[in-house]
Amino acid sequence: MSHHEQRVCRGAVVLRGKWPVLVVAVRGALCAVVPLAVPCVPHHRADVPLAGCSVVRGHIARCGAPVLVRAGSLAGILGTVSAECLRRVDAALAAEHTARQFERLRPGVVRCALARGYRPGSKGRKIGGAPHAE
Repeated sequence: MSHHEQRVCRGAVVLRGKWPVLVVAVRGALCAVVPLAVPCVPHHRADVPLAGCSVVRGHIARCGAPVLVRAGSLAGILGTVSAECLRRVDAALAAEHTARQFERLRPGVVRCALARGYRPGSKGRKIGGAPHAE
């Protein structure tokens, strides 16, 4: 008896249970997937619209954090997305990873945009003195 199994590859749109997901990486028997959803409000900073991809037109990729799943748990392949869509998803994953790394830092590690830095106990306002003097 032959075993007909479709190979899951990067960029494939597959079903995980009854929900569509996008495969962003494959390593052995594990796949990193991001869920696909219908656009809704509010949007997350890591949502990527996939309007130009015919397989999932009208959906968004929720690139917050990819989920690792076994390739055997993924059902039928619905299609694949274009290389351009995959590049946008990769860029969103990288940007979200960087943003989460910054959010994990304690206050004061990253200098503020005004180059004055973090001052413990400061309420953010200057009291007395000349307007622009430090």
